[in-house]
Amino acid sequence: METKSILVVEDEEEQRELFKEFLELHGYEVTTAVNGYEALGAVRVSEPDLMILDVILPKENGYRVCRMVKEDQHNRRLQKSFPVLLVTARRLDAHPDRETMFQDFSQADGVLYKPVRLEELLEWVRSLMRGEKVTARHPD
Repeated sequence: METKSILVVEDEEEQRELFKEFLELHGYEVTTAVNGYEALGAVRVSEPDLMILDVILPKENGYRVCRMVKEDQHNRRLQKSFPVLLVTARRLDAHPDRETMFQDFSQADGVLYKPVRLEELLEWVRSLMRGEKVTARHPD
């Protein structure tokens, strides 16, 4: 079976390394980026099978990076399409359908809220890799 590749885009080193080590332990090939510009470059060079993308990043926020990647996929500048999972501590508490609004705004395939439980991250990664739609859930 072919190893699936994941791009983890996170500016906080501890979080980035935690995700990387955990996902590698579960058989994924993981590359990382620390800001929006690095993410865009890595996407265009390696075209991962999935991208885990923090929202608050230096040099291009995650919303914009996600939209740019999805546009490249739509316009076939990238050779393949892949899901994008946003990870954020931000909340859209005032909106009654905030998860749908959040995903529509960014064009993400899923939204996972910090603090992230690693087992939940793995569950979402597996679901997205299978082409399943996921929905955002706020932590308790």
